[in-house]
Amino acid sequence: MKQTGQSAFTLIEVLISLTLLTIVLGAIYSSFFSVQRALERFDSISLKYHEARTSLDIMRREIESALIKNPSIEDEEKAKAGFIIKDRDIFGKNTSSLDLTAFSFRGNGLNSISYYVTENDGELTLMKREAPGVTGPKEFTVDIIENIKSFTVETLFNNKWVKTWDAAETGKLPEVVRVSIEFDDNGKTVKLAEYAKPRIGTEL
Repeated sequence: MKQTGQSAFTLIEVLISLTLLTIVLGAIYSSFFSVQRALERFDSISLKYHEARTSLDIMRREIESALIKNPSIEDEEKAKAGFIIKDRDIFGKNTSSLDLTAFSFRGNGLNSISYYVTENDGELTLMKREAPGVTGPKEFTVDIIENIKSFTVETLFNNKWVKTWDAAETGKLPEVVRVSIEFDDNGKTVKLAEYAKPRIGTEL
């Protein structure tokens, strides 16, 4: 009797096919996870840019609406309203603090506002403390932006940028203020800055 010939894969062909399939699947998975990691980094950095720009915009509007007491008025409550920039240093990084009295960007009236930096396990966080009114009791504190490299507040004085200002000593608000935030973008230091000019005046 005549047998019909049947074609079949040899063991070597099967092993080669499995090897090629493994290589292809490995390349696909590697590309997938690389894209996923890139998207996660992009989302994280985009969020950092957004937080920094939003924070700087809020500070600009608050500085532009800042008030200090009229130096001719002797009033203990009004004496607490001022504009103070302090230069601090944490692990060799610029960490200014800013205290001012300004109209809230949320429309809640005159607020006592402070911006400052805290350190935890080597990471710097920009904080905001706010209380309604000059002596308002409802104070609250929030994290503005985490894991920054520096926070700097400067004012232009005698054609030089200086990092200290006290309206109680100068009797006036600074003419222009520069606020900047530095953070890491995949190993590269990024610095965003905003300029503000107080516009309202010196009398409460």
